[in-house]
Amino acid sequence: MKKIPFFIKLAKGLNERAFTLLEVLLALSIFLTMAFFILPIFQIILNDNHSQIRLQKMEWEVFCSQAKKEIRVSNKADVVAGRLVLTTNSETIYYEKYNNILRRRVNSTGHEVILQNVAQVTFTRQNSAIRIFVVDSWGTEYSIVVQSYVNWGPLP
Repeated sequence: MKKIPFFIKLAKGLNERAFTLLEVLLALSIFLTMAFFILPIFQIILNDNHSQIRLQKMEWEVFCSQAKKEIRVSNKADVVAGRLVLTTNSETIYYEKYNNILRRRVNSTGHEVILQNVAQVTFTRQNSAIRIFVVDSWGTEYSIVVQSYVNWGPLP
């Protein structure tokens, strides 16, 4: 005798004229379960702006700590043609805007992305300090002044 799968027996046993109360409850529970999981996903997708802002702030903090470290250990710092040029004993480090990112290059090679969604960046040297002013794609302004422990000499 051939064994009939359970779901076929269940389908044959259903009332063909109308839904039974059991079928309605089963369909309703499946629908509510799907809605329970789908609605939070839509909220996450629609509220992506808040996570983007948090991500941008964290990215700015990481950039600030890296820039502070490199500026403080550099022997010389200059702003040339809109780029920040830091010179150490063996390396020349460039911070420059490239399209909508701020990138870092060492000895004019490489392409390390250090900030994304950058609309404008301005580097200013003030005696033995560097001021970095950044405007992101959403119009938020960020600024930092890093004081160096090394005297770089007079302004060029």
